[in-house]
This record gives sequence, structure tokens and C-alpha cells, in this order.
Amino acid sequence: MKLILVRHAETTANTKSVILGGREGGELSERGVKQAKALALRLRNERFNEVYCSQANRARQTCAILSEGRDVPVSYREELREIDMGDLAGLSHEEADEKYPHIFSKIADNPKERIPGGESIQDVQARALPLMESLAQKEGNPTVLVVGHNIVNRVILATVLGMPLQRIKFIKQKNACWALLDMRPGFAQLYTLDNSIHSVR
Repeated sequence: MKLILVRHAETTANTKSVILGGREGGELSERGVKQAKALALRLRNERFNEVYCSQANRARQTCAILSEGRDVPVSYREELREIDMGDLAGLSHEEADEKYPHIFSKIADNPKERIPGGESIQDVQARALPLMESLAQKEGNPTVLVVGHNIVNRVILATVLGMPLQRIKFIKQKNACWALLDMRPGFAQLYTLDNSIHSVR
């Protein structure tokens, strides 16, 4: 399977440094729409056989732009939602760090540690991995587009590449980042990890 893994484009919440996590809220900013259109142009020669997308509105908007003009159904999946930020949702990053000092470092260093009122990195892996394993089983070498979020995409990349979850902090996923992987049962190889679309203004 040829997997194209995408993080949603910039949102109005991103511009204000507001934490959303797995909860709904935020829509693509004007710049985010430009990013998604630029990424669609970058991927114009890819033929998507299947498309899977987080249920969050920001991912749906990104996916709609990437899928425009393509005769391919989209499956909206709960497994691809962003990590539940619990009590941090709605706070700015500065407010979160003030209220819960070093919380992001703590959950990255200990994947079992849950965000107050939310999920752990390991929780995200537990719900996302079965979907990725099922996609890897597909025959005929299809090209599959998956549109997700920052943390869940990093968890997917680390897991399928056999990396410890503590390593996700070393994987950069800016808005509109895309990754290209070759995946088969028990095997994954990363060809591309491209954050360049994020610079579109």
C-alpha cells in the first residue's frame, strides 16, 4: 500500500495558539485554505484509491480540498481524531504550561501518562494502530490518503516505523505536512516527510 499521511492545514485556533486536541472547534484560516490548495496541487498526480479522514471539521475541510474533483469516497474515522487534550482544551499553549508545567514534555517522555482529563500517547496508539494495520493488509498496492492531526500522525509514523513512542517528539508535523510511505503487513518504509507547504502564505 502507498500511504499518503497528511496533517490538516492551518486553523483559526492555530493562529491564536489555542489548544483543541480531539475536541471540535476551529476551521481553516485563510492561510490554511491556501496551504490545502497548494498541497492538492503538489499531490495532483497521485491517484487516490481510498481516502480516510478524521471526523474533526478542520480535517474534513482539508480533505475536501485534497479530494476535490476526484471520484473517491471518504471514510470519516474516529480512530484518526487528535489526542484528547482534556483540561487543556481551549487554553493557549502559554496558559497550559502555566497551569500544568512541562505537561507536553511529561506526556512525550512517558507515553502512558494521561493529560489531565484526556488521553495518553499510548491511548492514541491503541485506537489508531488497528486501522493502520487493516490498511496495510489491502491488496493490489492501492494509494490511500489519510488526513489526521499533529499527535496522531506522529504516533502513526513512529509505530509503523518501529520507533519507541518517546521518539514522536523528534517528528515534526507542521500544518499541511505530508508523508509518503510504502506499507505492507509487518513492514513500512518512509519515502517523504515534507513540511514545506506550511510556509505558503
